Amino acid sequence: MRKIQIILMGLLLLAAYGCRNNNIYSEQLKRERELIENYISRSGIVVVDTLPADDAWGDNVYYRVPDYDNFYFHVVELGDTTFVHPGDSICREYADVETGEEVLLRFKRYTLTEYPDTLFYWSTMDSPDPIKFKYMEQSESACTGWQVAVKYMKYNDAQCKIICPSKMGFSEENSSVTPYGYDLKIKIKRY
Repeated sequence: MRKIQIILMGLLLLAAYGCRNNNIYSEQLKRERELIENYISRSGIVVVDTLPADDAWGDNVYYRVPDYDNFYFHVVELGDTTFVHPGDSICREYADVETGEEVLLRFKRYTLTEYPDTLFYWSTMDSPDPIKFKYMEQSESACTGWQVAVKYMKYNDAQCKIICPSKMGFSEENSSVTPYGYDLKIKIKRY
């Protein structure tokens, strides 16, 4: 009988600890949401719910991407819309990226802290080798937020900014519930 009481007490403690951790996680998600909202506010970002036309992106207009909580997308540069002759491995025509196509990506990642001097954690903008991944295929090289952003980056050499919640970032961002901003530049490689 004593053994059963000890086991039940242990299970009760485990359940209480699990509930406490869920509350902590929900508080972290709430804090993440607040960080994103504060970043949007202090940066003067205008959030729209309708994707702007190619020529209608303002300097600070961000599209709230449907089906993704707290994910925002902004076109900085449309990219090269001119046609390159067939045979060039980098196609510069309308990209409409297809699943499995190789994407070459350069990025800058920064925190969305409350301080005006945002900290930069990582950048490949000046690196000779871009990150390579297959569009919409599982990859350790590309987080979900990048995959979604590429969908809206229509042309090669397109540049965008995204606000990415932790659940759409890399695994270390998921566990720390840290939202990031990314500056992205892409090329679509076609053979």
